[in-house]
Amino acid sequence: MSEKVTEKKKEPGMVTLVLVLTVISIVMALCLGFINKATAPAIAENAQKAKEAAMQVVLPNEGTYDPVKYSGTDTTVAGVYQAGDLGYVVETVPTSGFSGAIVMLTGFSADGAVTGIAVVTHAETSGLGSLAKTDVEWQSQFIGTTEPVKVTKDGGTIQAITGSTITSRAICDGVNSARAALAELG
Repeated sequence: MSEKVTEKKKEPGMVTLVLVLTVISIVMALCLGFINKATAPAIAENAQKAKEAAMQVVLPNEGTYDPVKYSGTDTTVAGVYQAGDLGYVVETVPTSGFSGAIVMLTGFSADGAVTGIAVVTHAETSGLGSLAKTDVEWQSQFIGTTEPVKVTKDGGTIQAITGSTITSRAICDGVNSARAALAELG
C-alpha cells in the first residue's frame, strides 16, 4: 500500500496578519483624509448658505448681515450680526439639548423684540426634539417676546414640544443667551 503524504498548507503567521491589516488601515486612512480634504470646502460653503438662509428667516433683510465684535462672557454665543437699522441676529450654541449641541439663530428687532428663531443644526431625536427646527407654529411662540423666556413647566409662557422638554429648554436658553449678548453690547 502506498502512503499518501499530505502536505499541510502553511498558514500565515501573526506578524503577517498584523502587517496586512496595518497596511490596509493606512491606505484607508489616507483615502478618508483625501476625501475629507476634497469635500471640506463644499461642506463649509453649504453650511454658510444654510446659515444665511436662516438669517433671512429670523430677520428678513435686503442688505447684509455684518459681524459685530462680541467679547462678552457667554460662551454659548457664537456670533452677533447687525442687519442695518433693522436689528440683530445672534448665533448661539446651547449645549443642553437632549442629544448635544443645537446651533441656532435668534433675530431681534431694533427695539429688542424677538423677530424669529431658526435651528441651523442639531442632533435631536427625529420626530420629537427635531421638531424644534421644523415646527413653525411652535417657533412662533418666541416672536415678539422682550423678556427672558422659559417653558411652562418652569413657570414661563413657552409650550414645550410634546416629549421634548429638554430640547425646548435648550432653545429657550439659546434665546436668553442671545438676548443677554445684545444687552452686553449695549
